[in-house]
Amino acid sequence: MVAFQAATMPPGVVWQDNYKVNANGNPVKEPHMAGTSIMAHIQRIAYGQFMIFNPLASLSSISIILLLLSGLLIKRRRWMWTQMVIMWLAITGQAITYFIALRNISLADTWGMLKDLTDVLVVCWLCLMEVVFMGNVVRLCVWVLRKWGYLKKKEKKHSDEDDEDKHEEV
Repeated sequence: MVAFQAATMPPGVVWQDNYKVNANGNPVKEPHMAGTSIMAHIQRIAYGQFMIFNPLASLSSISIILLLLSGLLIKRRRWMWTQMVIMWLAITGQAITYFIALRNISLADTWGMLKDLTDVLVVCWLCLMEVVFMGNVVRLCVWVLRKWGYLKKKEKKHSDEDDEDKHEEV
């Protein structure tokens, strides 16, 4: 699990020492303890974002695995839509976590270009998600309208009729 690994070894890794007092024995302005994230001390906002999206990705992935292994109502359309939305959350959380980590492990002189690139990629990702989401909303609306009788139900073709049509064309 990538999200688990990212949580245990965040971008910029973790402090290897305790630093509470300076060489003169005076308390330091920003102390740290071994095992705590360096990114959490230096890039507080980015670390906060990282800690929102990384657990989202991790828990969504685990939820999908659990739902698929449970075998509950897999052939039901609404159940599959629920799983699909959870999968979107997992993938989106993982993508955003990746970009946050990428920005924070890069050299300072590449931050401007990297920020621009990741901003464009995130916008493209969100646009793709919007297209897929809207497509599914349309599918849901058509399904509801058919169920309530506002639209004609699909006519199912029988395989025997299909075979006869194919033979007549030849």
